[in-house]
Amino acid sequence: MPACPATHIMIDPTPVRIRAFQRKILRFYERHGRHLLFRLTDNPYKITVAEIMLQQTQVDRVLPFYQHWIKKWPNWEALARASDRELLAMWSGLGYNRRARYLGRLARIVISDYNGKLPDDPGVLIKLPGIGPYTSRAIPILAFDRPLAAVDTNVRRVLIHEFGLPGTITNRELEGFALQLVPPRRARDWLNALMDYSRLALPRRMPHISPASRPSRFAGSRRQIRGEIIRRLTARSRTTVAAVARHLDLPAEDVRAAVRSLESEGFVVCTGQTVCPHREHCAPRLKKRV
Repeated sequence: MPACPATHIMIDPTPVRIRAFQRKILRFYERHGRHLLFRLTDNPYKITVAEIMLQQTQVDRVLPFYQHWIKKWPNWEALARASDRELLAMWSGLGYNRRARYLGRLARIVISDYNGKLPDDPGVLIKLPGIGPYTSRAIPILAFDRPLAAVDTNVRRVLIHEFGLPGTITNRELEGFALQLVPPRRARDWLNALMDYSRLALPRRMPHISPASRPSRFAGSRRQIRGEIIRRLTARSRTTVAAVARHLDLPAEDVRAAVRSLESEGFVVCTGQTVCPHREHCAPRLKKRV
């Protein structure tokens, strides 16, 4: 059977329709926009921390972690001096722990390669640790007010709903269209406004819109096991496969698989059943002689 040709969706609203849409979204934002701590700054460091924390994580969960992080490490220089263990301890409970290490690596690169100044070019940003397609555009918009468009799940929901687009359209297919809609000199407000309109004005569930990605189950997942191992190793120098398996009531083989994945990424080192933070010796402890 021959492959189906790729479809190309034409989206070409009139200037009048675009202006009406801009007025609607910005008016909603002026009346109902959320007052979030990381929106009170255009500091590139603070915005980058917030955006990486917000990846796959709800705003309410992020806020306390963001406040504590900025208090401990207020700038790139301070963060560049932090150890992986300190980063993971501060991140513990937020999930997707590799983001903490990405931020540490990013800080060191900004200091060493960019003289402490974060680039504002999406093409440069996307090559840096922890920064993907959406974040590489969101940071220049929110920190530098660059006239760009960034499309994530929330922006996609708004555009599909308001313009009657197919629910299967992808973020990439929407990028050019989204750029047409950005009001002059208001890119930062526009992105925040789209976020708030999606979260506050649209139904939480919209069955006709196919999700860009499906959230994975957490309980019993590899992600839960990895998080528990990291949590234990930020509080003590070592743990064991058996202890983690008992605590989570999961098979030891599942825990070993999670340990192997952490070991391959340089988070831990494992000797037998004993798991230690990377770079720490995992030799068995000697019993004291009485």
